[in-house]
Amino acid sequence: MSKYWHSKSREEKQATRVRAMYGIEPEEYLQMHKDQQGGCAICGEEPTTKRGLHLDHCHETGKVRGLLCHGCNTGIGSFGDDPELLKKALDYLKES
Repeated sequence: MSKYWHSKSREEKQATRVRAMYGIEPEEYLQMHKDQQGGCAICGEEPTTKRGLHLDHCHETGKVRGLLCHGCNTGIGSFGDDPELLKKALDYLKES
């Protein structure tokens, strides 16, 4: 890899990856990152993984929803992005 790539921040590297994977420009990713103040759109925590925040999107429409940490991204994915199932999980947690 070039010196240029190694000199980029984690956010800049991820912004480049999402262009290839999701078709959004690096500037869009970086603006989302700035708007979320570097934290996950769900829990607000800054990422702890090397890749940084994941670009969350609707698997049916491809619409970008926001940036999530690994845990939140995996969590909503485990529920199949189903709001009703997530609501049932929330109700379950509140009752226990």
